[in-house]
Amino acid sequence: MERNSHITFSAGYNFRRFGFTLCCSGPIACLLVLMALLLAVPRAFAVAPGPASVPFHFVHGFAVVVPVSVNGQGPYDFMLDTGSTITTLDSGLGQQLGLVAQGLGTVTTLTQSAPAPLAIASRVAIGPLTEENLVVMIRDLNGLHQIAPTARGVLGQNALDHADFLLDYKHKLIQFDIDGEIGRSLGGRHVPLHREAIGNNSKYANLTVHGSVNDNGVREMELLLDSGSASLVLFGGVDSVGAGYAQSFVADTAGRHLLAGIRDLQLVIDGKSREVPTHVLSMKGGGPKIDGLLPTSIFNRIYISNSGGFAMFEPKQPKSSALSGAIASLPPQGTGAHGGGY
Repeated sequence: MERNSHITFSAGYNFRRFGFTLCCSGPIACLLVLMALLLAVPRAFAVAPGPASVPFHFVHGFAVVVPVSVNGQGPYDFMLDTGSTITTLDSGLGQQLGLVAQGLGTVTTLTQSAPAPLAIASRVAIGPLTEENLVVMIRDLNGLHQIAPTARGVLGQNALDHADFLLDYKHKLIQFDIDGEIGRSLGGRHVPLHREAIGNNSKYANLTVHGSVNDNGVREMELLLDSGSASLVLFGGVDSVGAGYAQSFVADTAGRHLLAGIRDLQLVIDGKSREVPTHVLSMKGGGPKIDGLLPTSIFNRIYISNSGGFAMFEPKQPKSSALSGAIASLPPQGTGAHGGGY
């Protein structure tokens, strides 16, 4: 999740943007908020020869860590985050790659704002997909490193806009649907994804899905589809404190804390109900049409079609499907890199 901000670049661009949230569980439950910034630049997209399926490390039961190459270097560990509009590199990697700041924006967390440089990566690649001239943010990612120490960045939605893919938590695979075969083989309802454009630039948008929660009555809401969130997170409108509810602290990247309530709420997505542990904040959301964050990790599998503007939750897949496609090699990590060992 990211919060609203107004960003002014040295090049004269001005954008308002919603952001990305990373939740983690532990002795003190936390919510790590990283703001992303946008810059309109010419971009190109290519599907290069390569494996259609990319394995990932599954960290702390929610974080998807994938191999990403930047400007022909790497691969480096990046956290996949569909809830972040922009791709982010940590400062050390930006310096290592010699990226030059093209503008200056403002990173806004729950409690503060700070300047952050923007740069252009000539190539960002994962598996068979390559984005050219991609706008990236460069900043310290100390909070993310507490979750995934090997992570060098966050792969945001601007690197995935041209991709349709199956996020398979059971097999720890991202299956890129290059020719539409995977989507055609799946059985399930096409649930519309709504694009909330950032500012007046329709090329940059957050993906939301309609759902509801039962909180002493049914409450309809729009939820940001967020692979970077560890739990369902709801903004103001649901009781968050008092009445005997458990409480936790919500922390931003600056280490400042806000109080959040912990609830077990009935979530309904695609007509199916499930009880989901939920962090509830009394503050309003980052966008007028976003009521909370929907973690993709609560599903075994989810198919996201950026080209078709829909998602399939828990789709059925024939045994003789595209699962047999080629799989990329995944560089080994340190001890405990799998299954939440960080």
